[in-house]
Amino acid sequence: MEQPSEEEITELLTAYALDALDPSERTRVQRLLTERPELQQMLTELRAAADLLPHSLDRPVLPPELRQRTIDYAVGRRRRNEQGPPIALSRRWSLLRVAWSSVTTVLFIGLVVAMVYLNSLRQELSLAIQERDRAQALAATVQASARQLATLFTSSEPVATLAGDGGQGVVFRDTTGQIVVVAVLPPLPADQVYQLWLIEGETAPVSGGVFTVDVSGYGLLRLPTTSAMSGTTLAVTAEPAPGSPGPTGTILMIGKVT
Repeated sequence: MEQPSEEEITELLTAYALDALDPSERTRVQRLLTERPELQQMLTELRAAADLLPHSLDRPVLPPELRQRTIDYAVGRRRRNEQGPPIALSRRWSLLRVAWSSVTTVLFIGLVVAMVYLNSLRQELSLAIQERDRAQALAATVQASARQLATLFTSSEPVATLAGDGGQGVVFRDTTGQIVVVAVLPPLPADQVYQLWLIEGETAPVSGGVFTVDVSGYGLLRLPTTSAMSGTTLAVTAEPAPGSPGPTGTILMIGKVT
């Protein structure tokens, strides 16, 4: 029979010391011990080590509350199914309170954000309504100006033409004899107006009135019947609102009544 190696012998002796061999393997180890008496010393040492294994384990330590419950149950002071202190329940309620507090905080923040957003929408809607009303008013003004211009061009007689680097204009005498100045000029800032000047010979200019233009650049100014006689020079300047006693700005357009 083939002899086992030293490693196999050590494994067999260890299992033999722990009583972990089947009968055939035990017989084999006993034969080895007979054939090699020096192995008896190794077996003795392995058995001594095996005997110490149970003493090397730590003794289990029971929780104090389990020990007390066992004693109480043994002496009849407590029923077996009696519940202990509601520690887990208290902890659960604590977690629920924390969770509810977090939820209410999130809801409050969401409500504030929603209110700010709604207020912003309300302001935007108000601005949109104002812009709509302004656009409707401008459209009505343009339509009214267009109707007046149509009436002037079809039923009135032009008596002067105004021209210059700043704009152009036509002066009509309507069917009632009233002078109407139609000017095409760029819109001015809110703190300025256009002012018409009547110039007779060498005399100082006299104001014929102030006017503004719409978004399309058209403006109308009506003068009394006797304001602009034949030969009167008409000039337009831009002046600070609500007008000036004498011209301070550059003449934008000029012409003479025929």
